[in-house]
Amino acid sequence: MTSKVSFGCVLALVAGVGQAEIVAFEAYLDGLQEVGPNASPGTGYATGTLDTVTFEVNLSGTFQDLIGTTTVSHIHGLAPVGVNAGVILGLTIDGGVTDGSFTGAGTLTAAQAQGLLDGLTYINVHTTTFAGGEIRGQIFVVPAPAGAALLGLGGLVLARRRR
Repeated sequence: MTSKVSFGCVLALVAGVGQAEIVAFEAYLDGLQEVGPNASPGTGYATGTLDTVTFEVNLSGTFQDLIGTTTVSHIHGLAPVGVNAGVILGLTIDGGVTDGSFTGAGTLTAAQAQGLLDGLTYINVHTTTFAGGEIRGQIFVVPAPAGAALLGLGGLVLARRRR
């Protein structure tokens, strides 16, 4: 009986994963992605999630080795790599520093959410030295883990064999 209960829990977990409407994303930031590129040694990294039903976005990130001190940070879009765009969402950033972190949360429009999914949004960290942005990183969706799909397939095979 215990194995049936455990198997049922695994199937419920896999079914929940299959119906999830949360998409993970990442961005790697550096000066070479700015328009025009700069030689800043600064780098950054951000992770976040987008709810594809409510269009709520949450993210957090870190940065280091900036030349200037931070002023503001945003998610911009809709624009492909190498093109500037307007602000979609302001981020909260450690101000006046060269190493620190940023966070953000908000609700996007349907078009903005689709743009994020399509790779048409980016994160920009603005500084006193580079008012237009010292480091930038295009946001990209993180593929769903293959392990979850394989676990679900394995569960279906086991369920079929038991019948």
